[in-house]
Amino acid sequence: MKTRAWTTRAARTAGAVAAVLALATACGQARAGTALPDGDQAAAYVGAKFEKAMSKLGDTIVEPRNVTNSADRYFKFDDKYLHNIVTSARTGSPESRIVHNRSQKNPNEFLDSFTPAEGAVEYLYLGPAYKSLAPTPWVSMPKPEAGLIQPCAWAGVQIACKMGDAVDSAYKADKKALRGAKSSADGTEQLTVNVPFPIFLDRRVELLPDKVVNQVGPELRKAVIPSTITLKPDGSLAEFTMAAKFEGDGHKVELRYDFKFTGEATSSDLPTVPDASQVTVLADDAAKQDFYRRLGELQGR
Repeated sequence: MKTRAWTTRAARTAGAVAAVLALATACGQARAGTALPDGDQAAAYVGAKFEKAMSKLGDTIVEPRNVTNSADRYFKFDDKYLHNIVTSARTGSPESRIVHNRSQKNPNEFLDSFTPAEGAVEYLYLGPAYKSLAPTPWVSMPKPEAGLIQPCAWAGVQIACKMGDAVDSAYKADKKALRGAKSSADGTEQLTVNVPFPIFLDRRVELLPDKVVNQVGPELRKAVIPSTITLKPDGSLAEFTMAAKFEGDGHKVELRYDFKFTGEATSSDLPTVPDASQVTVLADDAAKQDFYRRLGELQGR
């Protein structure tokens, strides 16, 4: 098998990965411009920081408020690929949220998810590719009940949570997955972790169809995905990236995932609540489940 991987800069995790970000904060204490240990020393140094952070529960990835962020998602298997850019904003108190999901393959494939602070419903705006799902451009559905909302379930941070879960799982499986740490002259810190491709699949960083997963054989399962967590001088997350190219079992794989915070969110980032005449109401859970079933069928074509 031939395997070739490359890294881009990176950042950000959550949930089980709060540990990674807490680790990042700990590593942020190194002086700017100071090279951290290499090789085995780096693994021991970063590993100690990581394990210390494992006891901390802060879900750093979901804590920032009044922020915008983006996630660029690209996965290619032979000549088949998906490429979506998800941008989001959250602002206000109580908080309103908007998520824009745009396919880079087909400009007609897009969805906007809007959760206003007020009211008991949230909204989904349907791009042209999904207009058969409802007679109006918007659908509404009840908000999840208070206390049942999982922070990582929000589409604005979901991919970062999955990436973080994969990094955490890679470390737990083999501490040597931590490949290095360095401090740059501008005070930023970078941690590099090799995530085995099987862990990427098992943690569903990308939810791939069975017909793709079933073609992953022993050669592809040896591949690793360099993942980089980049931290600002104050220890906060700057960027989280996973990127690799490799081949095996007669197939070629290329993937690139990049999550980052992009700025401060304001009310101008949010849409207005749509007029009732433009909204199809999904009044209960049964209607909501039927809608998402039909949506999944369209997306799976």
